[in-house]
Amino acid sequence: MQYDNRQISVRQLFAIIIAATMPPIIQVVPQLVGRLAGGAGWVSILVAAGFFLLFILMLHQMFSKTNAADFYDLFKKTVGKVLAKLLIIAYGTWAFLLAAFYSRAFAERFTTTILPNTPTSFLLILLLAFCAILVYGKLESFARFAELSLYLFGGIFLFLIFAALPTIDVTRMIPITTFDAAPILRGSFTIMGIWSFSIFGLCLGGVSDLQNLKKQGIKSGIFLTATALITFIITIGILGVNWAIRTDLPFFTAVQTIRILNIVERLEALFLTFWVIADLVVVSLFLYVFVNVLRKLFPLKKPKKLAFPAAIGVYFLAAAIANNLFELNRLSSDIIIPVNIILGIIVPILIFFVAILRKNMT
Repeated sequence: MQYDNRQISVRQLFAIIIAATMPPIIQVVPQLVGRLAGGAGWVSILVAAGFFLLFILMLHQMFSKTNAADFYDLFKKTVGKVLAKLLIIAYGTWAFLLAAFYSRAFAERFTTTILPNTPTSFLLILLLAFCAILVYGKLESFARFAELSLYLFGGIFLFLIFAALPTIDVTRMIPITTFDAAPILRGSFTIMGIWSFSIFGLCLGGVSDLQNLKKQGIKSGIFLTATALITFIITIGILGVNWAIRTDLPFFTAVQTIRILNIVERLEALFLTFWVIADLVVVSLFLYVFVNVLRKLFPLKKPKKLAFPAAIGVYFLAAAIANNLFELNRLSSDIIIPVNIILGIIVPILIFFVAILRKNMT
């Protein structure tokens, strides 16, 4: 069970996961998937949706057969305590690094767009202070915050696709030929590297109704697919692939060009509000996972007190992790996505086959 001894539902768990995936979807899908698959990147999203469905079915099978309370419990029941501890240390360490990465991405994004004269240190302190408060509080409260955020996200994305329709050029995303098959597949793996955040959510523990994992996971997959498609279609449909892959913030640039009836402009303010909330969720999620991993490894009576020291550690790592947004983008494509795929997809698949061999799945 997670460290505040409260339980959340699977629906709330996936609300946290979906909200946490918004920042990387907005940044990575148009730029990196566009670089890998070109205008056919929207097909990569559909292929990734199929993979995600199979992934959710696999997770549902593992948790329903083993009755594990969280991913650490699943590790112990499958590979034993020693290897389980080594694996959970890897996940906790990576969660700490991801918290630093997305904190720095938040600061760089705002200094690049609307706050060019603001020190990144100030933005980091502001973000991490709010995140530490969320992590120090109850997981139930954090889950409710993520749920409310999803309503805001859904409304903003529907509004953006409606506003962008007159300026979207669909010819930039067709035709699709057999030569696009390999690039489409590579693009789908990249998207799965983002959607694998579901694994880190399962490290929180304390989910009361894991028997609903399949149902809520499929619903979440539909939401994630729709969000990724809208992001890709708006960005590539307005900017084109060549411009999108060369721009630091392609989706934000596309949003800046949207106008409604030549009256409503500067929709980027609405979009940035949404992006701030999403950043709060993603950084808080990884901080929460890191503190919860420490609770599992050490006999801590009040682990939530580690929220603020952990946030301070994230601050120093975030300040040193890169020099600018360009380096962060390279870090994302060269390291973050590949390691996400290893920890978020390959390791769970290996655990699944080990469980089958040890007859834990029968």
